[in-house]
Amino acid sequence: MTSTTNTSSEQVTRRCTLVIPGLLDLPAAESASAFSQLGRLPALELFFSRANRQHFSGTGLESVLFDLFDVKQSADADKPVAAITYAGDTGEPSTGWCLRADPVHLVPDRDQLVLMMPEILCLSQAEADRLVADINVLFAEDGWRLEVGTPTRWYLHLPDDPQMRTHDLSQVRSHAISHFLPTGPNGRQWHRIMNEVQMVLHASVVNIERQSLGQLPVSSLWFWGGGQSPHVEHSRWSKLWSHEPVSLGLAALSSTPKKAMPASAAEWLETSIAPGAHLLVLDDLQKAWQFDGVEAWQQRLHAIDDTWIAPLLSALRQGDITELTMCTCQGHQFSVTRAGLKRWWRRKRPVSSYC
Repeated sequence: MTSTTNTSSEQVTRRCTLVIPGLLDLPAAESASAFSQLGRLPALELFFSRANRQHFSGTGLESVLFDLFDVKQSADADKPVAAITYAGDTGEPSTGWCLRADPVHLVPDRDQLVLMMPEILCLSQAEADRLVADINVLFAEDGWRLEVGTPTRWYLHLPDDPQMRTHDLSQVRSHAISHFLPTGPNGRQWHRIMNEVQMVLHASVVNIERQSLGQLPVSSLWFWGGGQSPHVEHSRWSKLWSHEPVSLGLAALSSTPKKAMPASAAEWLETSIAPGAHLLVLDDLQKAWQFDGVEAWQQRLHAIDDTWIAPLLSALRQGDITELTMCTCQGHQFSVTRAGLKRWWRRKRPVSSYC
């Protein structure tokens, strides 16, 4: 929290940092076509033209959030996403080694299996609980315990480090899993475990019932994001505004106050009267890209321009906020102050030029 002092009174600042995955971090091969029919984004173009751009070590949503909460990351191990989202889902820190074990559907494609995300399954809580009970019979003799956090986020609790490296679930979406299977000293052992889990799921009454109703079965579990609960210092943020699970978990571990993401900047400005540094995670643009396609992504990006960026720039001009920062998940952050908005000589360029 920072403050500025003038001659008459002490004025407390309110700073806004946005994290917007799915804006400038699209796959290079698809970015050009996604932006080509987008049209003008006047508020974003103004923001980027006036902002100072700085290198930011985080690339990808999880890495950016880890950096924003000052969580140390090791290049030689998975990010402990499981332990962090577990804290957000349950309100309690995990004990021992925690591994995400998310339910997925695998689609045969020639001689490969392509992974479909958990959201496509539309599992109920009751179905998730029954499936986990079936799989825990398999895991019991090893002292492992599978737990449902939400119908789309499951957790495998292990007494020790499983000695493997994994790929984040988002990296594998709509790809053949053969290129993303666990590696490391025990990598092949985990391939066998995945096969055993698939056999249990194939015989599960829940899956048989789902298929009889024309619903997709849970084909497998995707293991990823393992680690122990990290030590997270009290964060720099006065409040987190988010629906995104990693950020909510980091807030829980750092005792950062949190609230649900408002529908618009106008709503946020009306409710966020507290001074200090506010972190807002707008992950619905990334979700539109992942689950609904290019057209939905384009529509959502225009909505962000109209309902978030334009009102925040107006608030910056009026002094309701003192700084607006954006982390775009591709290795940079952009920051602008009220004085910075007056840099009229900086030419506006298409948003795609900042990718």
